[in-house]
Amino acid sequence: MPMTPSVVRHEKRRRWAVVAAVAVVLVALPSVVAALAPAGASVDPARLRALVLQSAGRPYQGYAESAGSLALPELPNLAPVTALFSMRTPMRAWYAGPDRYRVDILGTAGEHDVSRLPDGEYTWDYGDDTLTELIGEPAVRLPRAGDLLPPELARRILRAAQGDPVTALPGRNVAGVAASGLRLVPADPATTIGQVDVWADPATGLPVRVEVSARGQRAPILVTEFRQLAQTAPVVEAPRPVPGSGFTVASAPDVSAVLGALGQVELPPTLAGRPVVSSDFGGVEGAALYGTGLAAFAVVAVPRAVGNAAAEAAGKAGAVQVKLAAGSVVQLSITPLSLAIVRSPVYRRTYLLAGTVTPEVLKTVADELSRPRRSGR
Repeated sequence: MPMTPSVVRHEKRRRWAVVAAVAVVLVALPSVVAALAPAGASVDPARLRALVLQSAGRPYQGYAESAGSLALPELPNLAPVTALFSMRTPMRAWYAGPDRYRVDILGTAGEHDVSRLPDGEYTWDYGDDTLTELIGEPAVRLPRAGDLLPPELARRILRAAQGDPVTALPGRNVAGVAASGLRLVPADPATTIGQVDVWADPATGLPVRVEVSARGQRAPILVTEFRQLAQTAPVVEAPRPVPGSGFTVASAPDVSAVLGALGQVELPPTLAGRPVVSSDFGGVEGAALYGTGLAAFAVVAVPRAVGNAAAEAAGKAGAVQVKLAAGSVVQLSITPLSLAIVRSPVYRRTYLLAGTVTPEVLKTVADELSRPRRSGR
C-alpha cells in the first residue's frame, strides 16, 4: 500500500533529524573527548620551569598552530615577520635536536619548508618550486614561524625572564598530553607584558601550549599550541631537488641586510637608565638590545629612506608625532608592543625603536638619542 504524502513528509523529517543529530555529535565529539581527557597535575612551578629550560634535547613531531592578534603596520622589508604576530600560522614540525629539525609552514599561497641540519640550512618554496641552500650563519636573524612553536617560544621567554616569579596553573590536556601549567608575571613595571602562561609535559618538560597576554588585558595576544604531538625522534634528512625544480645557493640573510642598518654608528652604553645587553647585535653595527627580561627594547640605526618608510607605515596605523628637545619621534603602540622612529637633526640619523616596554620608556630613549652626546659622537 503506497504511503500518503503526510507519511512521506514524516519519514523525511525523521531521516533529516537523524542526520542532524549525528552531525551535532560529530562536531561536539572533539570537545567532549578533550573535556574527558586527563589534565596534568599541579606541580612545583619552579621545577616545571627548570624542566622546560632543559627540554631542548627532547625530540618531537607534530602539528601546531599559532595565532596572533597584533595589528602591526607593514614596515618596510618586514611583511613576513609582522604577519607572524597578526595572523594564524599552521605548522608541521619534525624536531630531532637543536641542529636537526624541519618546519613546514602551511598557508593558502603554498608551503614553505625550513630544514636545519648540522651541515647547513635549507629552504623549500613550493610556490617557486625552488630549493635553496643557505651558506653561513647570520649574526642575528629575523623571527620566523618556527620560533613560535610552543617549545621554542616557551624556552625563549623563560630563559629571558629567569628572575621573574612563577606560580602554578591548573593542568590541561593538550594534544593528548596531560600537561601541567605555570604562569610567569614580569616583575619590572616598565614591561607591557602582563603574564605568560606555559603548559608542558611534567615528565619531559616539553612545552605544548603558550599564551602571552598584555598588561591590563584578559585575552592573550599570542597563543601557540600543538594539535597533534608525538614525543618520538623523527628522521630529518637534507631535502633533495626533484626533477624540474630549481636549486640555488645563497648567503644567510641578516638583520642589517634587511633593514639597511648603518655601519660606524656607536650606540650609548645605557639608554633610559637601562644597560646595553647585546652590543651591535652580535656583529651588526648600528643595532643593540637594552634592558633585561621582558622589559627589553631594540635600537637600530637605519638609513633615512628606511626610517621615512617606517614612519609613513606607522602613520597609516595611527602613530603620533611628538616633538623632542632636539628632533622628533613618531610613536605607535600596538599592545603589548611599542614602536618609535626617531629623527635626529644633530646626527642626521634615524633610529627604529621597538620593545615590550611602555611608550614612556621609548620616548625617553628617543629624547636621549636625539640630543648631542658629551663624547661628541
